[in-house]
Amino acid sequence: MPVAPIERNDHAEPNAEAFIFGFDFPADGVIEKVDWKKIKPTAACPPAGWRWLHFNRLAAETREWLEESSDLDETVITALLQSETRPRCASYEDGLLLNLRGINHNPGAEPEDMISLRIWATQNLVITMRSYPVKAVHEVREEVASGMLENPVPGGLLVTIAERLIDKIEPVVDQLKDEADEFEETLLSSREKLPATTLAEFRRTILILRRYILPQREAMAQLQREGRLLFDQDHSMHLRETGDRITRIAEELDSIRDRAAVLQDQVAGQRQEQLNTRLLVLSLVSAFFLPLTFVTGLLGMNLAGIPFAHETWSFSAVVALTVALGVGLLAFLKWRRWI
Repeated sequence: MPVAPIERNDHAEPNAEAFIFGFDFPADGVIEKVDWKKIKPTAACPPAGWRWLHFNRLAAETREWLEESSDLDETVITALLQSETRPRCASYEDGLLLNLRGINHNPGAEPEDMISLRIWATQNLVITMRSYPVKAVHEVREEVASGMLENPVPGGLLVTIAERLIDKIEPVVDQLKDEADEFEETLLSSREKLPATTLAEFRRTILILRRYILPQREAMAQLQREGRLLFDQDHSMHLRETGDRITRIAEELDSIRDRAAVLQDQVAGQRQEQLNTRLLVLSLVSAFFLPLTFVTGLLGMNLAGIPFAHETWSFSAVVALTVALGVGLLAFLKWRRWI
């Protein structure tokens, strides 16, 4: 199976090197940082214990190492390097292929532009791939470097990464919830109006987040089912809790999406009501002046034979007639409750 071409590296990528960091976890429990120059010519799996390697997927050297030295299956390499992915989990031979998404905290990026994190995990190897820095992964790196990682085994590492990714998603969803509250308050205020463009951008953000979070919920559920060889009872409990959290986030997004749809309907209703009011005013003005225009137009014709055309009181009579007709029209509109 041919390996899909990687994306071009963006000039804004702060770390264009292939290897970002790595740790060896020997059987004696002393965690060691990986020396990339030493292990680069060797296979990915360590001779003893287990290893975590974190790479920049967009670097050409990453592809070269995977294809020439890593000793990984071609299907695994393809999954780690493919351009477009959605969150998913699939077992393959003795390991798990896991794709997750994390909030984009990089400068100039929007949080909803979630970054893909690809993972290949076995009992003695964890390889993670990212396109741009993922804050949650670097927090886990600090925990490992300081010796604060609970259950320093591949399953424990996967659980911790999943938890940190969700930790970054929850504040974004809470902020969206607060924005929905502010929009509703704005609509309830008679002195303020909600711009349609602002609400449209708000709904776009929700849709983008749902596009990745809903599959991520399914990926977490699949991870619980497929990862029996990697997870002990404690890991499984943490995974269930993590799955519940991502489910609550997905449900909260659904609720916010529904509220945004209601807000959109209210904005459309307000605009339609304003349009109807203006059309009513124009119709009333037309109805009021149409009979008066008919009378004045009829009497203003340049034709002979108009009664009392040469009488001195004729102008006053016409004015009195139009005033009486106008008062009568106002009384009629008021009686019909049109004004």
